[in-house]
Amino acid sequence: MRRKEIAKKLGITILAFMLALPYAAPAVSKAAADQGAADAVSTSVNAQEQPQTGSDDQEPIADEPQNPLPANDENSSSFYDQKKDNQIPEDVSGLELTTKTQKKLYKTKDGRIYKSIAFQYPVAEADSEAAQEFNAFYKKLRTKWKKEATKDLKEAKQVVGQMDGEDRYYADEATCEITSIDENYICVLQSGYVYTMGAHGMPYRYSYIFDVKTGKKVSASTLLGLSKKQVNEKVRSLFLKKFDQTSGKEGHPFYENRADVKATLERIDFNNNKYYLKNGKIRFYADPYAVAPYTAGFMEVAVKL
Repeated sequence: MRRKEIAKKLGITILAFMLALPYAAPAVSKAAADQGAADAVSTSVNAQEQPQTGSDDQEPIADEPQNPLPANDENSSSFYDQKKDNQIPEDVSGLELTTKTQKKLYKTKDGRIYKSIAFQYPVAEADSEAAQEFNAFYKKLRTKWKKEATKDLKEAKQVVGQMDGEDRYYADEATCEITSIDENYICVLQSGYVYTMGAHGMPYRYSYIFDVKTGKKVSASTLLGLSKKQVNEKVRSLFLKKFDQTSGKEGHPFYENRADVKATLERIDFNNNKYYLKNGKIRFYADPYAVAPYTAGFMEVAVKL
């Protein structure tokens, strides 16, 4: 990490903060316990904000910076757990990042919660073109997420309203983690969890790698110097190699039929943001249920840069 070199180019000193939003709503906490071996999300935070609540008129979702809560204040919000700050080491250079959370509780007129939504995302604080490019991308992503997260509000209200004596409700909550940052690239992994009153919820991910000099997305094929076709071929072969290495052994994570796993892998385009950067490797993943049972979580293979 060459801090002086990039500082000369950008004229800014970069810090990044990682913030993770625990699934603290009662219903989601219960469902998350059933998630099994799904990938854990970082829960270190640098701040918290008071939750916003919604009623039947469903006013616009709040989008505000996070405000610190006293760790031992009895009056502080119980909606999210208080966590300790965690800061990226100062010898790292790149875009200056903080995090914000867009969230809301939807309640009926009698005060009963029927859905909780929260989307944590990174914000570049600098005024550079790279920062503007980066922020424009996440503005579009927030719009996409909000549309998905609120499309079942009517259903949620109806279902929860028919439940007597149960403190459960719909939820869609996503946390944010910076998995890699240096003088060249920043990788942001957002891990979400949707709960719709079933036996368990469903995890999902938004993962992207950015060039710190331009703020633009960088593809896995560019980083690896391969075509998109070659990326898919390499990743699929690694998954099948992992299948063969664990086949017949205790704890074999995949579905048992190799032909079915192979057929599923052929339908997955791993160039479609099915990867993130961490520890000098690009980690490609298949969603839960794709090539293994739900309890196996996100199945991953890694390719060194």
